[in-house]
Amino acid sequence: MKTLMVTSGKGGVGKSTIAVNVAVEMALSGYNVGLIDVDIHGPTDHIILGVEPEIMTDGTHFIPMEIGGLKFMTIASGVGEDKAVIWRGPLKAKLIDQFIKDTEWGDLDYMVMDFPPGSGDEPLEVLSVYNNKIDGAIVVTTPQKVALGDVEKVINFLKKMNVPIIGIWENMSYYVCKYCGKKHFLFGHGTDDLAQKTGVDITARIPLIEEIGQDTGISKLFLTRSEGELRIEFGKYVDEVMKKLG
Repeated sequence: MKTLMVTSGKGGVGKSTIAVNVAVEMALSGYNVGLIDVDIHGPTDHIILGVEPEIMTDGTHFIPMEIGGLKFMTIASGVGEDKAVIWRGPLKAKLIDQFIKDTEWGDLDYMVMDFPPGSGDEPLEVLSVYNNKIDGAIVVTTPQKVALGDVEKVINFLKKMNVPIIGIWENMSYYVCKYCGKKHFLFGHGTDDLAQKTGVDITARIPLIEEIGQDTGISKLFLTRSEGELRIEFGKYVDEVMKKLG
């Protein structure tokens, strides 16, 4: 099984949208895929998937939810939509440990983990569980300066922890005008400077898409449910991730 971290230094950059769509694309390609929403305080992957989270157990182990070929775990299964999770590090570490070790995942090809922003308890615990041997990480950012500084810190964290960085995924990279068909780079090209400074390549550029901003889970899976050039391009991005994971 190959392990993939999807992370960022900044919230609101579309990291969870990217993580879920990557996992779904892998599953649609015929692989057995696990997805863990490691964001304990703000889980959203179930919303993107359009599912009602539920806790299932065989009395000893958790049973992950299954959506097609995708198996999924989230803390949202155990708390209400409006309940705050007020936990310190040890409780978060214990839950993450249970999600990984005490869940009946079966035979997986890929485990995708969607992390909260930053380099705190959650990524440190996952690295500990896997003995600091994670196969790769995608770093998600948007082109704005307010995001890039924090993303650089996460890149440095991953380097320090010896996590192979597959690449930077620039989300909301550009907008394609539906009238003229031209690409408009609304937020500039700051990610290019980040890539040059850190030596990490930009391996995906995801456009700003109206459908993803809509309310339903289906619309947030637009990258894997759409047709045409974008769908093909996104599939190529994920294929490249799988190749680099080995």
